[in-house]
Amino acid sequence: RAFGVKGSLPRGTSEISTTASAKGRTFRSGYIQIEYPHINPERIYRPSTLTISAVDVVLPAKMNVAYVPGVGDNVAPVLQQLGVPLTIVDPDDIPQTDLSRFSAIVVGPRAYQSSQSLQDNNDYLLSYVRNGGRLVVQYGQGEMQRPGIMPYPITLKQPAERVTDENAPVTFTDPASPLLNSPNKITQDDFKGWVQERATYMPTTLDSHYRTMLAMGDPGEQPNRAAILAAPYGRGTYIYVPLGLFRQLPAGVSGGARIFANLLGGNTIR
Repeated sequence: RAFGVKGSLPRGTSEISTTASAKGRTFRSGYIQIEYPHINPERIYRPSTLTISAVDVVLPAKMNVAYVPGVGDNVAPVLQQLGVPLTIVDPDDIPQTDLSRFSAIVVGPRAYQSSQSLQDNNDYLLSYVRNGGRLVVQYGQGEMQRPGIMPYPITLKQPAERVTDENAPVTFTDPASPLLNSPNKITQDDFKGWVQERATYMPTTLDSHYRTMLAMGDPGEQPNRAAILAAPYGRGTYIYVPLGLFRQLPAGVSGGARIFANLLGGNTIR
C-alpha cells in the first residue's frame, strides 16, 4: 500500500521509518523476492526505512533539458526529482528531434562508447551548440579522442588519469568561472561527503579553447585540471565533465546536485 508524507526538512540527510501492525504484532522490515529459474528463491530482508537527501539547490530559470542516456546511468531520474523538466532522447531519434527547443542537452556517461548511433548523429549535437545551445557531455573513454566527437581535441593517457580518493583536496583554479557561481555559489563545502571517487578518465592534454576551473589529484600525484572543461563553440557552450557527478547524484550528494545545476544554465562561456 502506498502512502504520502508531507513536510519540510533541513538541508542534509534524513531517514523516515514506517511500521505496520496486524493481529497484535508490529512489523518494521520487509523483503525483496529474488527468484530465477536457475536458483532457489531467496528473500532479502531490509528495514522499512527510507533515506532522503534534502538539497539546497537553485535551478536555472526557463529550463527545458534533453537527456541522452549513457551506460549504467541513473542521473536522469535524480534530475527529475530535483524538478528539472527533462525529455529522454534516444540517439536514433536525434535527427528527427527539434533540438532548438532545449535550453540544454545532456549526454550520459560513456554514451558514445555504447552507441554507434550517437557517434553517427553527433554533428547534430555540435550544430545545436554552434547555433547557441548548451551541450553537457559526461565522461567517456578513448572514444572521446576520435575526430568529430568533441569540438576541440583532447588526449588521454593509457591508463587514463583519475582521482580515486573521494576526499582528495580540490583547488578552485578559476573561482570566477560562471560554472562555479551561477545559479549556485560553489564552495569547498560542496565537495564534502562525496562517494567512490572525484573524477575519472581525465584528459592529460586539451586544446586551448577549453577553460578549466578545478584541479585535484590523488595523494602523492600531480593535480589534474581537467575535471570540467568548458569551451565556447559558435554561439553556444560545450561542457565536458570527467568530474564524477554521475556517482554523486544517485548517492544524494548535495554538492554534486548543485554543480550539475550550474552546468545546465547560466552565462555562455566566452
